[in-house]
Amino acid sequence: MHWIIDTDAGVDDAIAIAMPFVPDWPDHRILAITTVTGNVHVSKVNINVGAVLDVLKVDVPIHAGCDRPMIESHIHAEEFHGADGLGDAGLAKTERRPEQEHAALAIVRLARAHEGDLGLIALGPLTNIALACNLDPDLPECLARLVVMGCAWQARGNQTPAAEFNIAADPESARVVFDRFSNVVVLPWEVSLDQMMPFETFERICAGTSARAVFFAGMTRVVHVWKARFGFTGVPLPDPLAMAVALDERIIARELRARVRVDIGASIGRALSSLDYRHPRPNARVVVAVHADAAWRMIERAWTL
Repeated sequence: MHWIIDTDAGVDDAIAIAMPFVPDWPDHRILAITTVTGNVHVSKVNINVGAVLDVLKVDVPIHAGCDRPMIESHIHAEEFHGADGLGDAGLAKTERRPEQEHAALAIVRLARAHEGDLGLIALGPLTNIALACNLDPDLPECLARLVVMGCAWQARGNQTPAAEFNIAADPESARVVFDRFSNVVVLPWEVSLDQMMPFETFERICAGTSARAVFFAGMTRVVHVWKARFGFTGVPLPDPLAMAVALDERIIARELRARVRVDIGASIGRALSSLDYRHPRPNARVVVAVHADAAWRMIERAWTL
């Protein structure tokens, strides 16, 4: 299976990016990483992706994407991920540069070249994917799978009381994607709240001596800030859980079929992910529980090599 990772490369994105690059996953090949403004501006995201690829010692083309949402002014999550997006640990540096081809064009080209054998893992706002859909209306039929980390299936948002960050950052693009695709696999924000990585597992990874483990420990120092600020009893890792689901669907413990639609109004429900379980044509498999221990083992394996 071939994959594109579309990311706004904050801390948990970076953790997720490493997960396919282990000997355990020989059947998964990452063809490209596309970047988008989200947790931080896309110019920083490009650097962060390059820094992660440096420590992984792998060569994957980076395609820079949209630097702003379709309509709204951009929002960032620097208070959560640090001003550089990698926890302000001095790790956001690399000599790698993005390709000339825009992310949306790369998505369209690769989807055509690998029709029926290409999956897309969306870890950030859906701006690039919506643009790609508008460039090529057949994109949803060309892609074999679309896995999205996004939505708040219980309306327990982390950006607004009702909306999750990736959807709230660009509701119009999210609306386009869910309207166009017929079988999106969605890992909502609340799953990472209900099933957090135990601090014991987290500290064990941080204590590793490999280059990957040292990098992991540096960028995740912000976890202690999260714990103090939000009272977390573990480490919420939404993007790595979405990556785990993409790599191995046996990670899914429970899912619901629903028609997902995104509110693009201007009131308190803006960016709300509406789930209609009675709709005759569901467009999403909404993952509401995972076999978390298996996911934690995947993450630990990826970051302690």
